[in-house]
Amino acid sequence: MNLERQLRRALERKDPAAGFDNRVMSRVATAAGAQPVTRARRNSVVFLPGAASLILAFGAAYYVQQQRSADVASAHTEQAAHDVVLALQIASEKIAAAQAKVEEITRYEPAKNN
Repeated sequence: MNLERQLRRALERKDPAAGFDNRVMSRVATAAGAQPVTRARRNSVVFLPGAASLILAFGAAYYVQQQRSADVASAHTEQAAHDVVLALQIASEKIAAAQAKVEEITRYEPAKNN
């Protein structure tokens, strides 16, 4: 409970020191007149968000183009893999047919005795 009392005491409302309002108002007046808004600063406020938007738009367009290129390359790769599998199947069938022919020929050939 000691912590709670300390917090209450620390957060109690206190009156500001004498002359506080005068010091704040003098700083506001000094800061307001210190840096006038120049033409270059006003232009940077206008042009920087526009430039950032353009860079973002070009970056997004480039990313989309790269994704499409990757998709096309992937499609070509898949087609090539399909073609290789088909070629292997055809070759396997041809080899199986040739092997069957060889077995048929050797089946009917009389055995030679040395």
